[in-house]
Parts: sequence; structure tokens; C-alpha cells
Amino acid sequence: MLSYSRDYRLPKIHTMQRAAIEETRSPAEAALLARIERYFHDAICSLPNRDRAKALSAPDDFWTLVETLALAPIKESAEQKVRIRGAIARHKLLEQDGGVLSPSSAGTLLGITRQAVGLRRRAGKLLGVESGRGYVYPAWQFQYTGMVPGIEEIMEILGDADPMTKVIFFLGHDYALGGKRPIDLLLKGKLEDVKRAARTYGHHGTT
Repeated sequence: MLSYSRDYRLPKIHTMQRAAIEETRSPAEAALLARIERYFHDAICSLPNRDRAKALSAPDDFWTLVETLALAPIKESAEQKVRIRGAIARHKLLEQDGGVLSPSSAGTLLGITRQAVGLRRRAGKLLGVESGRGYVYPAWQFQYTGMVPGIEEIMEILGDADPMTKVIFFLGHDYALGGKRPIDLLLKGKLEDVKRAARTYGHHGTT
């Protein structure tokens, strides 16, 4: 279990271990790490316990840092805060219903190469979302026998909408569908209902 110092409430590192780490650092690396540690120390200390628990519930170290930045009342601009919270919302949306697949994994499910997966995405027949490591593919559009029936038809109707807008359509509770999600209705074979909703998607409330 990690122990915490009384003054800083940061994890204690054994003196000899810290000395060994410091010995291998260049001056620039040591200065950068010190600045980052100081910044996040201030951020963590500013969080109430409920927000600390929320940050700790993130799936990995990177998203713990992002959640901390989004929650801490520190010196980021309002624009930066909006971007950080948008990144968190995007990540959570992509984690729904099985998360995402790599091009190779998507190709395995479809019985095609990863290059062919890219061709299908560019043709608008497969939903891929750009990430820091290239494109990833939401798992909910696949079944063990291939694509969920109707995905290609709906993708064609949604046309040039950006990939995250399409994700939101498939996973959102659409009032035109009685509050049900398009992906759930496709799994039940109700393609025509989803087609009608897709044709009006983005136009609700227009005059």
C-alpha cells in the first residue's frame, strides 16, 4: 500500500530508489518532472474527496491525469477546460458497448485484411474514428458473423457527418425512436425505423 507524507500527501519513495532515479536523469528531464509533479500536486490538493475518487476511477494513468485536469479548479483557460472535458466525453462514448477494435481485429471479424478495413472505412461502409494511434473501430457495429445488419445502409444515409456524430447517433436515445437507441433497434432487425430516424437526424427542432 502507498504511504503518504504529512506535508504533501504524495507517495513516499525510498531514499535510495529516488537517488538512483535522480542519478539517471538529465537536468532537463529532472526539471520537467519537477514542474509536472508540482503542477499536479497543486491540482490534487485543490480537489474535494469526491472528485479525487472520480479521477481514481478512470481506466488508466493517462485518463486519471486528464480527469484531474478537468476537475481541478486551477489555471487552465475556459477553452482548455472545455477541450479536456470534450476529450473525456469522447473517450467514455467510445468505451461503450464493447469499446473499440484495432484495424487488425476488425479485419479478423470480417474475414478481410486490415488494408481492406481501411478501404471500407473510406468508402463509408464501416465506422472508424481517428485516434492517436490511427483509426479504431467501435465494437458494437460487429457481430461474430460480420457487420450488424443495416449499419452500411445507415452510414450511407448519414453521409458526410463526422465519425463522432455518427457514433452519437447510433448510441444515443433518439426521441424519434421512442427514446430507444438505433443500434439496439438494428440488432432487433428494425432497419426501416432506424432509416427514418437517420434521415431526420440533425434536423430536430429546425423550422
